Amino acid sequence: MQRLWLLLVPCLFALSPFALTGCGHEASVASEKKTPEVIPVTVANPIRRTVHYVVEQPGRIEAFEQTPIYAKIPGYVRTVCVDIGDRVKRGDLLVELNVPEVVEAHHAKEALVTQARLGVTQAERAIDVIQASLATAEADLDVTKAAREKTNAAFKRWESECQRMDQLTRDKVVDAQSRDEVRNQCRSAEAANKEAAARIRGAQAALVEAHARLAKSKTDLDVARNQLVVSATEERQSQAMLSYSRLLAPFDGVIADRQVHTGHFLNAASGSTTGQPLLVVVRTDKVRVFAEVSEADAIRVSAGEVGRIRVQTLNDREFEGKVAGTSWSLDPSQRTLRTEIDFPNPDGMLRPGMYCHSLIDVEHANTWEIPASAVLVRDESTFCYEVHDGKTHRLPLRLGLRDGKFVEVLKIQLRPKTPGDPPTWINPTGQESVVAVKPGELIENQAVRPNRG
Repeated sequence: MQRLWLLLVPCLFALSPFALTGCGHEASVASEKKTPEVIPVTVANPIRRTVHYVVEQPGRIEAFEQTPIYAKIPGYVRTVCVDIGDRVKRGDLLVELNVPEVVEAHHAKEALVTQARLGVTQAERAIDVIQASLATAEADLDVTKAAREKTNAAFKRWESECQRMDQLTRDKVVDAQSRDEVRNQCRSAEAANKEAAARIRGAQAALVEAHARLAKSKTDLDVARNQLVVSATEERQSQAMLSYSRLLAPFDGVIADRQVHTGHFLNAASGSTTGQPLLVVVRTDKVRVFAEVSEADAIRVSAGEVGRIRVQTLNDREFEGKVAGTSWSLDPSQRTLRTEIDFPNPDGMLRPGMYCHSLIDVEHANTWEIPASAVLVRDESTFCYEVHDGKTHRLPLRLGLRDGKFVEVLKIQLRPKTPGDPPTWINPTGQESVVAVKPGELIENQAVRPNRG
């Protein structure tokens, strides 16, 4: 029995390759006939959302208002009322100048104003006098007109009497001597009538003259009043120049710099005032931060939005303010938008010159978004897998903002109808079913079974 077993062992080893070959062939045939596996995947559609995110940029705290103080008029410094670090209120006296020539010039202007006022009063009294003379002229005219009526009546009477005497003389009722006496009386009445007419013309001329003098007096009054206006304007101008001898605080703040001392002679500031100021006043109750926002975020930053800063020297403490405005146009050299954020500073903790990080809360409303886990990047191409007819298809994307687990989709690329056609980019429709979980484990045209997440 043992011998028989020893004889069969070599035969078994000789037959074994054929047996193994036969088994391998049957296995490969079975694998080819097997149906491809359908992989279950979680899909999602693009949805409309509002993206909230923070634009962070380095910045520097600056004074909301910082005013250098210069001298408007030349003069010697009489008094310096403040020193560096002093807190001042609006209207407080900072520096007083000694300018005696300006004081005297102002007194002269005040005297001219007084003189102009007297001139107005004198012109008004002259009008009163002329109005009185005008009334007298009108009365004289009335008297002469009345006298003219009397002489005219006398002339007509004697003229009638003369005609009657001529008839009586012709009828030899009266003698020639009586007729001549009546004629003389008629001539006398005629002369008196002419004299009365001349007096009327004289009274009328006097009345016209009185009216002309009244008009002239009114013009003189207008001139006097205008001279008063000119004198008062010059007086106010001299008063303004004199007020420049007292340099006042423009607002509540702190004296940040002082370069003036008692007895200094100060020249009037010229043009651009590029010289060193006497004092610098800095406002403390409010500060501003300028942030350079990148081009990608520029259109989403506008006035009124919430702005914050984080100050490293204050243990990363955050302060909240408001975006006051932007430059609207971008800096062409850096492609950034200059944005101003204003912050209340009642306790004075924020000081100009401090370094900070600006944080601007912005939002982009009504955007199409898909899960960030659905996005793949391969060979410098950004895409996701869209499930269509039970298979995966690569869907190229143009992305925008990222908001946590979601990412904004700006455009999707349509599959070309025929090979070689140029790509067409469109807005998402919301009907696209994209693989939301583990898309990196899939390939193009892979059979899948979509499930909603």
